[in-house]
Amino acid sequence: MNIVWAIREICSGENGIINLFDHEKSYQKIIDLSDNLEDAVIFSKMLYGNAKKILIELIHDAYNYEAYIEKLALELFNDGLNETEIAKSIEIFLETFGFPGYRNMDFSKVDTIITENGDFRYEYTGELKNGKEHGVGIKTIYYQGEWCYYYEAVWVNGIMCGYEFTKEMDFGMFEDTKIGFVTNNCLIGKTKVFASSGEDFYDIGKKLDIK
Repeated sequence: MNIVWAIREICSGENGIINLFDHEKSYQKIIDLSDNLEDAVIFSKMLYGNAKKILIELIHDAYNYEAYIEKLALELFNDGLNETEIAKSIEIFLETFGFPGYRNMDFSKVDTIITENGDFRYEYTGELKNGKEHGVGIKTIYYQGEWCYYYEAVWVNGIMCGYEFTKEMDFGMFEDTKIGFVTNNCLIGKTKVFASSGEDFYDIGKKLDIK
């Protein structure tokens, strides 16, 4: 599989994204899963070298990700990557986790699935695999026929992982927008909130326990 899907596969599961930054747990998997050894080696340098700290900061402050790109590039240079390799490794990361402008969708894999559970109705349109959300997609949730949640994200085996844009109804009256990074369907780090009241602020959530 290509490097993007190799990384996504490693990030599936409860501690997947944490394990991604652990050389012993992820390096050989990246090499084995990826069909491009050069891309796998280049991207791996981002995970285990000087750039690791900046990349983790970016994940925990995903709304402001662009502010970290120059710092990330500098650290990758210090890790020995050239200009072309730096651009490639950053592009792989941004595409893997579906950051704005990098949500590349394979339209041959796109379909819509609708499920219901009691008063809730779930409508997903996006990439699928074996009947599960798997790739870039959008999910809208209705409660008793009324819209209540909207998610744009990357899914891996039915679980969200990466940059997420969310709209949600608050108390059935107010519509809030949230932007951040999600793992195992849970937002982590700093999440930017644009409230229907007109104010904006950050929700501060749990950070990934990455050593």
